Amino acid sequence: MYPARPFGRSRGRTASCPHLLVGGASPVRPATPPPRPQPKEESRHMMNDELHVVHARAAGLDVHKMEVTATVRLCEGAGLPRFETRRFDALGPGLAELSGWLVGHGVEAAAMESTGVYWEAPWNALSAAGIEVQLLHAWHVKQLRGRKTDIGDSRWLARVCQLGLCQPSFVPPARFRELRPLARHRRSLAQQRRRTRNRAQKVIDRAGARVGGVLSDAFGMNGRRILDGLAAGVAEEEILASLSHHVNGKRARIGEALSLPLNDTDRHLLADLLDEDDRLDERIRKTDRLVAEALEPEGRQIELLMTVPGVDRVSARAILAETGPDVARAFGSPTRFASWAGVSPGNDESAGRRRRAPARAGSRTLRAVLVECANGAARTRDCQFHSYARALKVRRGYGRAILAVANKLARAIFAMLRDDRPYQDPETDYEALVVRRNAPRWIRQLRQFEIVKTREDGSLHLDWDALDSA
Repeated sequence: MYPARPFGRSRGRTASCPHLLVGGASPVRPATPPPRPQPKEESRHMMNDELHVVHARAAGLDVHKMEVTATVRLCEGAGLPRFETRRFDALGPGLAELSGWLVGHGVEAAAMESTGVYWEAPWNALSAAGIEVQLLHAWHVKQLRGRKTDIGDSRWLARVCQLGLCQPSFVPPARFRELRPLARHRRSLAQQRRRTRNRAQKVIDRAGARVGGVLSDAFGMNGRRILDGLAAGVAEEEILASLSHHVNGKRARIGEALSLPLNDTDRHLLADLLDEDDRLDERIRKTDRLVAEALEPEGRQIELLMTVPGVDRVSARAILAETGPDVARAFGSPTRFASWAGVSPGNDESAGRRRRAPARAGSRTLRAVLVECANGAARTRDCQFHSYARALKVRRGYGRAILAVANKLARAIFAMLRDDRPYQDPETDYEALVVRRNAPRWIRQLRQFEIVKTREDGSLHLDWDALDSA
């Protein structure tokens, strides 16, 4: 802690100038001024920015949909850096001209912001030209308000790249960059199918045929037979006769649900939605085949991921499509991997006080997959995730508990892929750990309110009357 400086005049020597006296004394100046320190030989190249130059020839790219603004920053000797800025077309010939221009200047590395999907084509062109490309998060290189221009952004990105002021984002290999859109397209198809099925159930619910309240899955084998019969206008007796023996105990209830007929408009809407559901099923099966063929070399990793509670084959493929197989080299530690996945808690601390903060932003797709797996793992008995979620849900709520389970899942997945070994549950009872940690405090509070009393022999006695009155 720094000592407070007095407001008034004090006698003595100042800390910054020990040869001067304060408090009325006359200053005593040295006979000769101290020699000015000369810069060391290795620091002369850092005098321009007072930082270490990582790449002597660097570039910054401000990428847009139809054009790219590029700035080359050349640091030569101890002089000021030299800039050169040009605009290029974002189409194929323009990217080829951009690559040649950067190679002609001897550029070693180039930095660009991750602007949607527009960065991928320049990335591929510059990588093919042998230039180290850095993809930077827009939050980390944000310009000041009122000073933002395309040329200013490109010059700032060139400076960031040359001095290594920002950590580049993770970019998977080319094969997984091609696989990512396919796996994400599969998720979007599944979401469309879910919306279509919800709309179909809304149609029959509006008509009074509440099939979804009787069957656990309205789009299962028997549920689909009922929906097809309703759309075709089949009689109730024929629909009940087409059902399998699995619903024998529910036939009377199903008959009551089918007692109200559908009008022509509802039958048309239901038939159209069922056709759309069939088309989406076929598109999902086709996409699954393509993803499975692309991930055939990673069959070992998929089998390892499927040993984790809550992770099925579809989720395992989605995780590998986002991260790639070599997570240890890409992220280095399980905590970094969990942070990149967006399942790490946020930090907001000031003046020694920690305030509530939302979870850190990360990969939205991987976060959604991990949260889905966490919901399944939290419902799987005889595993650590079940007791962990129950212990946290009491005091933190279901949402935060599931996010904590997703964080634990991410760290477990990192360790499995790094060590190439299947999941082994530690069989930790987190509820028992919570009780052991908090039992002394609970007992003290019960004694304070005289709900628990100590007998003469030292044993504890629970006063039920005091408990009822409390």
